Amino acid sequence: MDTNILQKELDYYEKNKELFLKNYSNQFLLIKNEELLGSFTNEVDAYNTGIKKLGNQAFLIKQAIQTKFIQTNYSLYSGLIHASL
Repeated sequence: MDTNILQKELDYYEKNKELFLKNYSNQFLLIKNEELLGSFTNEVDAYNTGIKKLGNQAFLIKQAIQTKFIQTNYSLYSGLIHASL
């Protein structure tokens, strides 16, 4: 079984990210397989359209924004990394 059922959709988004950022900046994109099914101003409309078009199938809703995910490890800030058990 596939570990990430939306991997095809995520790959499609990454492959076309620059185009999506140029044409759909800040929009929520509805993606199924390797097809953009629509762009929306909010994720609720994207979700409702996905349910209406695809029913009970997995689909991806991804906002077209130019950011990188930054994870902050708060244990470093609070000194928990040096805690003794």
